[in-house]
Amino acid sequence: MIFARLIKEGWELFKRKKIITFVLIFVSFLTSLLFFINITLFYFSNEIINFLKTKLDFSIYFREGTDREDINKLKNILENFNGVSEVIFVSKESAFEDFQKKYISNPIIIKSLIELNVNPLVDYLVVKAKKPEVYDEISKYLENSPYRATIDFLTYSENKNIIERFIKVSKQINFIIFIFLILILVFVFFLILNLTLLTVYSQREEIEVFRLIGTPNYFIRIPFIIFNLITSFLGYLIANGIFIFFLIMTRDFWKQILIVLNPEFFFFNNFFIINGLIIVFIIFMNIFASIVAMSKYLKI
Repeated sequence: MIFARLIKEGWELFKRKKIITFVLIFVSFLTSLLFFINITLFYFSNEIINFLKTKLDFSIYFREGTDREDINKLKNILENFNGVSEVIFVSKESAFEDFQKKYISNPIIIKSLIELNVNPLVDYLVVKAKKPEVYDEISKYLENSPYRATIDFLTYSENKNIIERFIKVSKQINFIIFIFLILILVFVFFLILNLTLLTVYSQREEIEVFRLIGTPNYFIRIPFIIFNLITSFLGYLIANGIFIFFLIMTRDFWKQILIVLNPEFFFFNNFFIINGLIIVFIIFMNIFASIVAMSKYLKI
């Protein structure tokens, strides 16, 4: 009975404080939307980074006449290397065929190959790792391995700057997204706090009467918390609806940019986790802001 009355008091605040109600709904809408956007940006960042990781590799070219048994032994070693996802052996015959197909429309190159009458290419391995950092470890291993004498050159030295730059940029992107999220949390907390203070201030006479007649503190606080939760939840629902509509309308657009991008699938596949986190955040921030506003500024 008491709880129902507290809810009714919170609902009455919602109906009476129209301007504050609208502002709180808008703030909650904007906050939820920023959360959805931030989570999506994090998803985009990870997907793009993972996609680029699959494109990073380096090749190990062997000297002419290197025994293929030795190449296979090194291949087996690298396949069991921590962090390596795939090692591909490319024979010089296969490489030569691919080279001819690639430059079949260039008569000068084709004529030169015919006149050469030999295969100038060599056997090589293509190494792909799960993380860019692994390439440096593989390179160091190869430099000090018994197979170093059979290796003509590594393309890793050519790709090293690109790989290192990629690692640096990926870390910076994740750090920026994290800082952006923290800024949202701080910004929203102070907005809710100040709007709650404004609501409390507008009810100062009623609160003073409650205090004079000895009304328990929780009876004064809870209606403001319920009022904040109602407005915040409405703002969240509006943001959620708009964001879902946006994802559905742009479902074909993202794949045109990058085939692996599918934010709609990501969102609905993690629907309860994403929305659960946002709802928990809204509840926590509103309760905390309401308690701070009531306790610190009104000395209740």
